Amino acid sequence: MSKTFLIHTGWWVIVGAILVFTHGQQQCNFLQKDCICDEKSTTCVFNLIVEQIQTFASYGVENNYIDNLDYQPRGKTGGVYYFNSKGNLNKANLKEPNNGRCANISNEDFSNNNCSTPITVDGMTFRSVLTLNGLIPGPNLIVYEGQTIVAYVTNMLSSDTISIHWHGMNQRNTPWMDGVGGLSHCPITPGTTFTYIFKASPSGTFWYHSHSGTQRTDGLFGALIVKEKMPPDFMNYSFQLSNKEYTLSLLDWQQQASEDLFTQLEGSLGFFPGLPNGRIPQNGGPWRTYSADGAEVGPITYWSGLINGRGRHASVSYNQSRLTIFNVNPGISSVNVSYRFRMIGAQSLFAYRVSISDHKLTIIATDGYLVKPVDVDYIIIHSGERYDFALKRKYATEVVIKKNYLIRAETLEVDLTKSVPYPSLGHIAEAILHYGNSSDQPSSTMYFNIAQSYNLDCLKTRSCVAINCPFINYNQNYNITQCIKLTDLQLLLPTPDDELPGKPTGKTIFFNFGFQGDGSSSAINGRNFILPSMPPQTQGVSQTEICQVGSSVSCSTPGTKCRCTHLVDIPESNDYVEFVFSAVGVDSVGNGSGFGHPVHLHGHSFQVVDIGYGKYDTTTGIVNIANSDISCLSDDRCSYPGWTNGVDPFKNINITEYTIRKDTIIVPAGGYVRVWIIADNPGYWFLHCHIEPHQMEGMSVIINELPSKQNCPPSELALKCGDFNWNVNSFNVKVKSPQPCSSSSWNDDVKGLMAGLIVSILFNVALILVLVIIWCCVCKKNSYQVLNNTDMPTEVQSYQLTPKRASRNDYTRI
Repeated sequence: MSKTFLIHTGWWVIVGAILVFTHGQQQCNFLQKDCICDEKSTTCVFNLIVEQIQTFASYGVENNYIDNLDYQPRGKTGGVYYFNSKGNLNKANLKEPNNGRCANISNEDFSNNNCSTPITVDGMTFRSVLTLNGLIPGPNLIVYEGQTIVAYVTNMLSSDTISIHWHGMNQRNTPWMDGVGGLSHCPITPGTTFTYIFKASPSGTFWYHSHSGTQRTDGLFGALIVKEKMPPDFMNYSFQLSNKEYTLSLLDWQQQASEDLFTQLEGSLGFFPGLPNGRIPQNGGPWRTYSADGAEVGPITYWSGLINGRGRHASVSYNQSRLTIFNVNPGISSVNVSYRFRMIGAQSLFAYRVSISDHKLTIIATDGYLVKPVDVDYIIIHSGERYDFALKRKYATEVVIKKNYLIRAETLEVDLTKSVPYPSLGHIAEAILHYGNSSDQPSSTMYFNIAQSYNLDCLKTRSCVAINCPFINYNQNYNITQCIKLTDLQLLLPTPDDELPGKPTGKTIFFNFGFQGDGSSSAINGRNFILPSMPPQTQGVSQTEICQVGSSVSCSTPGTKCRCTHLVDIPESNDYVEFVFSAVGVDSVGNGSGFGHPVHLHGHSFQVVDIGYGKYDTTTGIVNIANSDISCLSDDRCSYPGWTNGVDPFKNINITEYTIRKDTIIVPAGGYVRVWIIADNPGYWFLHCHIEPHQMEGMSVIINELPSKQNCPPSELALKCGDFNWNVNSFNVKVKSPQPCSSSSWNDDVKGLMAGLIVSILFNVALILVLVIIWCCVCKKNSYQVLNNTDMPTEVQSYQLTPKRASRNDYTRI
């Protein structure tokens, strides 16, 4: 009998015991906002529970919630609350009294009654949300570079599947841990637990979020902070970082569940903000809005914005909201010690322009990579991106009178019906920077005055500087006179030689992001992506499901399959590869049809080589002609874009070890971005627009990298869906000794697993048959005893029959 056979037979027998044991190890309690792994640990274990709850509701919470996965904080303990005119949470007055312990809390004393504090989001919206460990956003997972992360993700939803993508993690040799449901692995079904294990690499600011449906926008995300082994040194730039740092996440919040809004979007039915639930709309307002370059923004109507899960709807008074407050201490010495803010763009749709009243922001990192510091007034952050900035503290003498400063995130939406400079639509998210501690931080009654005192020095005495604009610059009539391009940034530390791509020698691969799919829907190269019937990374993909690609294949040709699994192979002979992301083609600019797309590549960071822009009207700043470097070759669907006339306009372009690295980047409307990677991370990697409705509608593609070298998944993961558990020892073996799926050793593992499974099934079937036979014999013996028992009461004896004549109905009263 083989060793593999014995191992896998034993696995199936003890899997239940393993699950119980491993769930006992956890470093992240229910409602715990910061889950910090000890720097000396080699392994960081987190339990994450996904649930659906209601805003403005309090639920009963037990101390052992995480350990007891069968318990849910519902039952009859919950209660609904609202903000009264003084800004306090009061219990709702219901016609039918609610006697649950969490329905009658006074003075907001929820924690002392083992009740959760109501999630008040924007102070207005009563709807369902998705939470991780009872929080929106989920807990901050804080680890150190090189540690092994073990995350047990349990799906407690009633019907929907989930998955968790670890945004920015390279997942080298663990592509099946990338967390794209239906691609990396089977989605996590309700009531099951999936064990993610991977290395925390690289260091920097990252995040985790659902990659199933529209769940990210409904709250299913959190920060993943991978701290550097050696803290960065900025003494050469006249400041140092404090040990105290903050995570700041941005989310555009919606009135309805995102799936409902996507259904309206997909059919171009329009949007109806403020319409009572269940009512038929009779009148609708405008729902398409535009940025200063005339490109479309949205496309779903803005509702409200949240910073770290808190915010204020425009129709709500400030005192009837709860804003996130960041407490900082004033500076006390000549050495400038700055606070590090790690900012995460978790938005579904809208880019934000972020600023802090009376403060400049010093950019020190983007997408996890440290950069040479740059001072700006505004940071423009798109969905999926991260920016770290250092905040120079004011001295104690400067905050005697004014201790509170508004943090303001404003969308790029403007009113194009007015004259230049186009006025902002005023759609914002807000938080507060407070010089002090939690004991003296401002109450909600002070929010209004703090907001009214918002001021930037550049608005009055000088021109403002922004970074990461989705267009080449603001019109000259704006006070923002400089937009720093990403290619103007430089890395603080040089890229190691083994991570620096040389000049690509193979074919450049073009991806055009536009609305040239079926029915003018979201697509890449005219193709609408749909998930395959099984996860390619664990179970392979059928060739019949894959889109037709190639320079001779046009989606404009009737009968061409272009609603399919869009997959592009990277030739194995190419060490270095160039991708060109573009937003050109039919309706790419003009008439309000342009759109900038934040593009995210899984499994890699990339060097940003160049950004090309369209042509802008010098008077209005509107982009009216797409960049001519990229051509769709007269194909309306832009099925096979390329350089115009086949000529690279900048063929001699090159990079250095300080060229900026990203994993998510904005492609300007009518423009393009060219990036380089090293093709050294085998796997099926998702490439997609990070605007959630666009990705849902089909603006995605799978990059199939080095298929002959892809490390095959754990055999248990390859053969089944549902609960998946493995341990760090197994992980270390898979990572240190990767085995392609064609290898004999991996096939032996699968055969051993199958043999063990078959024997286990046969054993259990035999055991059940034996038990059934024993049970039948016992029942037969008892029936004879009952029928021959002369000591029974007379009433019972009157119903006795001989065994030959006995029937089911005859035994009713016995």
